[in-house]
Amino acid sequence: MHKRLFLWLGLLAVFAVTTTHAQMGGSAGWVSCPVTFKVQWPTNAAQEQRFGFNNGIYHFQVLNGDGAFVAGNQTKPRTEQRFEPDYTRGEVQYQSMEMAPSNETSYCIFQIHTGGEQTSEYGSTQFMLFWFSDDGGSVYDYSKHELASHLGNKWFQVNVDHDVDHHIIKVWINRQLVWTQKCRDADDFYFKDGVYEQPHNPSRQMDTYITGIHIWTRSSTIIPRLASIKG
Repeated sequence: MHKRLFLWLGLLAVFAVTTTHAQMGGSAGWVSCPVTFKVQWPTNAAQEQRFGFNNGIYHFQVLNGDGAFVAGNQTKPRTEQRFEPDYTRGEVQYQSMEMAPSNETSYCIFQIHTGGEQTSEYGSTQFMLFWFSDDGGSVYDYSKHELASHLGNKWFQVNVDHDVDHHIIKVWINRQLVWTQKCRDADDFYFKDGVYEQPHNPSRQMDTYITGIHIWTRSSTIIPRLASIKG
């Protein structure tokens, strides 16, 4: 196991002593959903070289120059969890504890993907959270607005709420509301997390560590749809 991960596992143990209940960004009344996903990783490496799970922590890694997740795909390399099923209505919230190195940069750590990504009207992605080495390790939104800083080598809580019915996305970092935006009215969506390289001078190596994943819903109108794994 990577030496740095030993240190971070120790930090997580300290965190677990003081945090016994999930703290959600939204209000009360949420219901926990099963956490199910499929893993995507670069074609030039075995899954265990880019994705691992040890002591309750998922480790995602991409090296600059890795291949796409399927042969012939033209997107940047990624190692991600693609959560299932797709959702089409209601209000759904993603929650996790995450950590990324302060000296690594230019990759996506979370996204709300459009299920019908081939349509020109809605595009492939509704929302993304980027990781940059700026200001001691920072999280940015899709349009590169800094949402939180000085997070490098520290565990931080991420909550992303997607209210499909009212077309609103909200983001909390460490339980502080840091972003609200309107979103497009596509047909279906799904969450992804991990590492997805971005074209802003990425570092040679990109890592994300994630634990404590929860998917919550506040609506009984979600329609499960298992779409094909497209991106």
